Amino acid sequence: MRIYLLNMRRLRSNLIMGTLVLVTAVLFTVMLRQNAVPATVEPKPHAIYKVQTDEKLVALTFDISWGTKVPGPVMDILKEKKVKSTFFLSGPWVKQHPEFPKRLAAEGHEIASHGNEHVNYGDRSSEWVKNDIMTAHEAIKEVTGVPPRLIRTPNGHWNDMVLKTAQDLDYKVIQWSDDSLDWMKDRSVDQIISRVLEKVHPGAIILMHASDTCDRTPAALPAVIDGLREKGYKLVTVSELLKHGPGVID
Repeated sequence: MRIYLLNMRRLRSNLIMGTLVLVTAVLFTVMLRQNAVPATVEPKPHAIYKVQTDEKLVALTFDISWGTKVPGPVMDILKEKKVKSTFFLSGPWVKQHPEFPKRLAAEGHEIASHGNEHVNYGDRSSEWVKNDIMTAHEAIKEVTGVPPRLIRTPNGHWNDMVLKTAQDLDYKVIQWSDDSLDWMKDRSVDQIISRVLEKVHPGAIILMHASDTCDRTPAALPAVIDGLREKGYKLVTVSELLKHGPGVID
């Protein structure tokens, strides 16, 4: 009889221990599942302001939304200096002045989009943004033969909705880390040059403009290019720059 009671105690003890082990295992599994990140989750889209690299590479970029006086001289200088740049073009300008975007494509510059209407995308709906991007896309593709895959949003304005919409359309949103401020009326040619050269860093995306409102850009551009080269930098397109490191937001 005593042996029987002893075995029952052991059995009871073993059952309790087994239950505790089982409960612990279940809780541990639940915690692992809660903390695990599914392999199928895509990374959150982000705007690219520069490229993370230690190489002395920079991308010289130009926005064009209007005008016919500045684009030609800018292209002449780039051709003379043997520089390939990325041009962000607005849809209406491309259709109004097809000779310039055609020349850009023929001379090997990277063709990108600056949207269709020059308004803040973040203030509009996703459907509106989608339509604006695709309207510009079709215009640029029709004139240049190049379907753009990079976009600089008008006024550099974006939010999470804009980034997601652009990503769904297979676009990367490209901004800048080095603003020449050539668009500011109170900036002299020397100030534009100095600002670019002072702010430059490996992986920089440099913002300039080739619209007629930025009439000092052609005067500043030769010294900007020469100054960057004197500092040891090689000038490439945005897509080429992205081959040397990840695009980052800060």
